[in-house]
Amino acid sequence: MCSGALPRGEGIRVDVRPEARPDILADGRALPLRDGSIAAVMCDPPYCEEYAESLYGVEYPRPAHLLAEAARVVRPGGRIAFVHYIVPAPPAGTRVVRILGLSTGFNMPMRALTVLERDQAELALGVG
Repeated sequence: MCSGALPRGEGIRVDVRPEARPDILADGRALPLRDGSIAAVMCDPPYCEEYAESLYGVEYPRPAHLLAEAARVVRPGGRIAFVHYIVPAPPAGTRVVRILGLSTGFNMPMRALTVLERDQAELALGVG
């Protein structure tokens, strides 16, 4: 999601911008994918309203909305990697696995990589 310039062949690239040449042209808040159909999702959205508008020409997608949609399409036990300046609260049906700090170099701001995992179906149903 919000794949930007990710090279072709690095998964299914989804972006709202046609000029990014994604595999799927879609808003990350409403993916044209079946529930539980994806093994993992990586999302690197615009970090604020200003970035969304000035860099991408799109409305700011709230992290909670993107994460809820990622949780919907990832299969049970699947992972979600979310890059942002904030560490988001996990959406329903997911748990935080790890939080890491990211930097692109000296004198650059830190970002957080939050890794979440969708609950196993058996755990969600209380079986096993």
